[in-house]
Amino acid sequence: MPIPSEPLRSPFDELIGTDWLDDDPDHARVRLNVRDDLKQPAGLLHGGVLSALIESICSRATAIAVFDQGLAAMGQSIHVSFVRPVTEGTVEIEARALHRGRTTWVWDAEAKDSKGKLAALAQMTVVVRPIRESGS
Repeated sequence: MPIPSEPLRSPFDELIGTDWLDDDPDHARVRLNVRDDLKQPAGLLHGGVLSALIESICSRATAIAVFDQGLAAMGQSIHVSFVRPVTEGTVEIEARALHRGRTTWVWDAEAKDSKGKLAALAQMTVVVRPIRESGS
């Protein structure tokens, strides 16, 4: 699915190095190279980085899906269960929209390491609202 406009690109995702693979709500995917500056002191990929990737993929795929309707998407809630640490290689997140409502979307996401082993499971709710005009 093509990206409709630059405002949907996040400076934060540029900062951490998110590699956008697919924005489709049925199988949105991102990949990230695990770097030392993204690890916590024990040498594991920081849980906040995984959570941020999940938030980014779910919010962005929703935003792209609703953008042409004059709607914006923002994360409302997220629950992440960390299953296995990631210490090197890459991590890939795949997310699927389970519910595509008028005002909320609900997502399931899985994070896997470069060997395909499950690292985290998540559920995320994204709120959908009209895009505000400048100055309003």
